[in-house]
Amino acid sequence: MSNPKSGTIGCSCGKCEITVADNRAVQYFRCGCEDCRQGIEWAAAKGTVTPDQLPHGYYIPADITSIKGKEFMSAYKLREDGRSIRVYCNKCWSLIGIEHPAYQSNVFYIFPKHCVADCDLSVPFKAILFMKDYPKDYELPPEDDVPLFYSFEYDQERNRFLSLPTVANTFKQRTDPLKGINFTALIDSLGTPKILDLEKGKRFE
Repeated sequence: MSNPKSGTIGCSCGKCEITVADNRAVQYFRCGCEDCRQGIEWAAAKGTVTPDQLPHGYYIPADITSIKGKEFMSAYKLREDGRSIRVYCNKCWSLIGIEHPAYQSNVFYIFPKHCVADCDLSVPFKAILFMKDYPKDYELPPEDDVPLFYSFEYDQERNRFLSLPTVANTFKQRTDPLKGINFTALIDSLGTPKILDLEKGKRFE
């Protein structure tokens, strides 16, 4: 495998940006979950781009070698009991990245439509996730030849998901040394995440 190239993920107004040691996305999913949708709809209500009905999400190795404009980054949780933490630019409300305990600080999640990502996003489309939350009035999901998961409520679905090539390796603790810091450390440096206290499933039309 060739040596990785660095990449950048920043905001649309240019105030903030992170550089990652490896610009190659390791997973590409489309997610129907209500929290992903709510997080980007909340920002869209502040003037960012209109979200896709079924957003395109990519996982990036969490090794950040430089940070620009950290004072313009803010961390948020949708609710007090929310597990994901989102980092937005607090000027243009671009979504820089998302952290979740399941990622084990090995990767973080981005939606390229909602940030400015100079990364290699050529990884194949692998799955459609959390369709139990997908609104009934939306278009039918794409008919790509990829597995579709309704939820991870049952062990059978979780095990089927983890059996997909490269998935198990994505969501595991990192073993090789970092060149910089992980996304978890970036969030920690931003202070206590702000709680938006959004009603679960609330839509922003």
